[in-house]
Amino acid sequence: MQQADAERLRKNRVDIVADLDVHTVLDRLIANSIIVSEDHELISSKPTSQERARLLLDILPTRGPHAFGVFVQALREANYGWLADQLDNK
Repeated sequence: MQQADAERLRKNRVDIVADLDVHTVLDRLIANSIIVSEDHELISSKPTSQERARLLLDILPTRGPHAFGVFVQALREANYGWLADQLDNK
């Protein structure tokens, strides 16, 4: 992931952690080889939605140059367009 994209995730972390149900984007991330089943299991094992979102945001920057774009598209498809727009604009 490019540093500018990682910075966008950081700047929007509070909103993403507060509002995202991670389960709505995991399948898209797996289908695009951004995360693997072990990541899915680890993320899903967290007891709260906020902890799951935090872990996903910690993992994404380590997943290659396409991770950010796939994540933004997954947000749009999961009806989190406003979060995707924030990421695109910052």
